[in-house]
Amino acid sequence: MRSLCPIVRGEDRLVPTAVRVRELVAGAASTLAGAGVASPTREARRLLVLAAGPGAVALGPGDRVAPGVRRRYRVLVTARARRVPLALLEGETGFLDFDVTVSPGVFVPRPETEELAERAVAILGSLPAEPLALDLGTGSGALALAVARARTDARVVAVDASPRALACARRNVRAHGLVGQVEVRQSDWYSRVPERFHLIVANPPYVARPDLPDLDPEVRHYEPRRALAGGVDGLSAIHLILSGACRHLLTAGNILVEIGDGQGTAVLRFARGVPGLVETRVEEDLRGKERFFSGRCA
Repeated sequence: MRSLCPIVRGEDRLVPTAVRVRELVAGAASTLAGAGVASPTREARRLLVLAAGPGAVALGPGDRVAPGVRRRYRVLVTARARRVPLALLEGETGFLDFDVTVSPGVFVPRPETEELAERAVAILGSLPAEPLALDLGTGSGALALAVARARTDARVVAVDASPRALACARRNVRAHGLVGQVEVRQSDWYSRVPERFHLIVANPPYVARPDLPDLDPEVRHYEPRRALAGGVDGLSAIHLILSGACRHLLTAGNILVEIGDGQGTAVLRFARGVPGLVETRVEEDLRGKERFFSGRCA
């Protein structure tokens, strides 16, 4: 596990200075619980693994922790208590059955997007040889990687307007050996995408402006605003994506878009007014929340 956390700085007075694993983790868990972290003990253990590096496998509950590891641990726990996302401290996160690098300024993939990826993979099974797929707003590249890994004959274009996201996506594409299959391209949605595709997938910003202050601190303070804010009603990017879908899909091509809970009716109303977009529907995620729009181009 490799940390990519240049945002970790500052005081570490919040964390007890115990020297044995058991006490050190207990003190860190107490600090994290007091800061509102949902799974404080589990995360305290993960942060100790990160601080100790390869030596963590040899540490037992009663073992003494080296001073250098304790110092690193205090810095990490203090950062997590400030609600820096765990994924940013670890420098990576799991997505489906693989890991992706994440870094500050790049949206961290969520479990809901794993469900979106699974739906995309299911569609891939019905597509012809050498299918073409477009991942709009790729971020870390997780969706594009999932598509490419599922169909080794697929060609995927992954676009984003953010230089940080593009750099992160390219790192992940290289790390997974998919440079010949996934093209990472700078584009503001469709602006530099002249091709047509069998499949378009997107996890656009869909948080309504009034809801932004209510997001968890990890999201509100450390995720890129442009990856969250969907305008006054949260639908600005979704409308743009749906409006251009049939200009970028091949006949009978599919589109899958992640949306916010409660947006289904408005999204369907808009989609049904888009020429050529048919078989439109909204489905729920595993938690029973409206989450996925799908449609086809006639």
